[in-house]
Amino acid sequence: MGLTANKGMCTYCSTSPSTTLDHEEPIADNGADVWWNFLPACKPCNDWKRKRTALEWLIDQKLHRAQPTVGFDTRRMPLIMFHGFEARIERVHRELSETGRRDWFRHHYGEARHKNKAEMLDQLDSCRKELSGYPHLPWTTPNVRATAADVCTRHICCGWRHPHARYMEAVILTDDQFAAFSRSAFENRMSEGDLTAMLILRHLNALTNGGARSTSAASDGAAVPGQRRY
Repeated sequence: MGLTANKGMCTYCSTSPSTTLDHEEPIADNGADVWWNFLPACKPCNDWKRKRTALEWLIDQKLHRAQPTVGFDTRRMPLIMFHGFEARIERVHRELSETGRRDWFRHHYGEARHKNKAEMLDQLDSCRKELSGYPHLPWTTPNVRATAADVCTRHICCGWRHPHARYMEAVILTDDQFAAFSRSAFENRMSEGDLTAMLILRHLNALTNGGARSTSAASDGAAVPGQRRY
């Protein structure tokens, strides 16, 4: 949940992927080892910050810019990192504290376990790939039903829990056709299921209006492409 915040980039420099969780208030200063004290960071920034709070680091940088020879810090932050430093931290805090976001990660990844950092990074990579496949953030989509069960009911990812959801046994498309269909759904900020439902409804409306003609499922003698479950 933490490492995917800020679009997967380091909170401090915002130019490198986040691979570590930094304690904004260090453990050495009685900082809590809990999610609201974590900020996603790249390892170089995490190491550079050392045992300082984010605010102390920023103060040291301001003093270092005013008196570079005194040694308030080891080096000067690049301007792109220095400007907007506090605003990025506040924005990431708001993102991490968003209830819908935290619930989504708990429902989808709450049971995930890893034995070492390599396994954790593999899970992180899988999560990022899943998120990149949605046309918009899944926790921002509406719930499809009210339930007392502690499960995700977000439309884009768990819409199958809708009482009127239907499962289509198979749709026969070539790989290129399916890729074009998926791309069209993404560009229109729809799920593949929503686009399918829209096309079905459009066809049914055309039938009702008397403007549709039935077509055969496959042309005579045409090769049947591989089936894809959908």
